[in-house]
Amino acid sequence: MTMTKAIPIALAAALLLPGDGAADELPASRYPDLMRTYYDYGVAEYCGLVDMPVHNGFALLRGDQLARLRVGREDDRRTRIEAAKAVEYEYQDHGLSGNKTWCRTDGLGAVDRFTTYFRLRRLP
Repeated sequence: MTMTKAIPIALAAALLLPGDGAADELPASRYPDLMRTYYDYGVAEYCGLVDMPVHNGFALLRGDQLARLRVGREDDRRTRIEAAKAVEYEYQDHGLSGNKTWCRTDGLGAVDRFTTYFRLRRLP
């Protein structure tokens, strides 16, 4: 197979692979769990889904992760900024009608994650 034929085939295969959203494509980080926490909270904020149980669950989870992983101030700042950039990119990438789906999938998933952590101190 020539290189010119392989590229379109690889591209088509990549487009057809199942994926459950942007959250699978978070930037590489030394602290992927913390990156996920910041990303999820950002999505919940964009979607208007943050209430007290969500915020408190985020704060508890973030505090636990910072302590358990021994994340320094600078690494925390970098992780938070990279997560915010990922959220902004995904928001822009979805368009107006796509944001509704994004909020129903990633947004509600984040809400479930934070409220469960708030209630049970463990992830769903």
